Amino acid sequence: MNREMIKSYLMPVALIAVILPFDIVTKNLIVRNFGFGERADFVGGFLRIALVYNEGGVFGILQGHKNLFLAVSAVVLTLMVLYYIFEKNKTALFSISMGLIVTGAIGNIIDRVIPGRPGVVDFISVGVDGVYRWPSFNIADSSIVVGACLLIIVFYREERKRKKQAAG
Repeated sequence: MNREMIKSYLMPVALIAVILPFDIVTKNLIVRNFGFGERADFVGGFLRIALVYNEGGVFGILQGHKNLFLAVSAVVLTLMVLYYIFEKNKTALFSISMGLIVTGAIGNIIDRVIPGRPGVVDFISVGVDGVYRWPSFNIADSSIVVGACLLIIVFYREERKRKKQAAG
């Protein structure tokens, strides 16, 4: 492995090494310290910490299909890792975005395979009751969303660069 190759893998590995333990620890703290439905409100209830098990997919869709989402998550994780490995233009932003997405996927897959755990542990909720409350989420979900947003920026920049080169 040459020096550039090692450098291109450092950021994603560092993100996994930092964010994944944080995700696992926070989920375990919530499971240990909160009963199902028990909550703590902060900032006038705008921020809520409460134990919720998501047995479905993103935003709680298709509840009760934990194994389906485990299989889909494993396939998507594999495809993301392969995409990263074979991508030739690994910019710093691309590496960060992929590291965040992969980290989040691993965190939620771990939740789905823990024996006796009914689903992914979600515990952060923001919003105003009676107006709008965002579906509960966790650190892994946040990592995926931030990574996906950064990946959109990467694709946008690449497309702009291609158009500029084509225009001459």
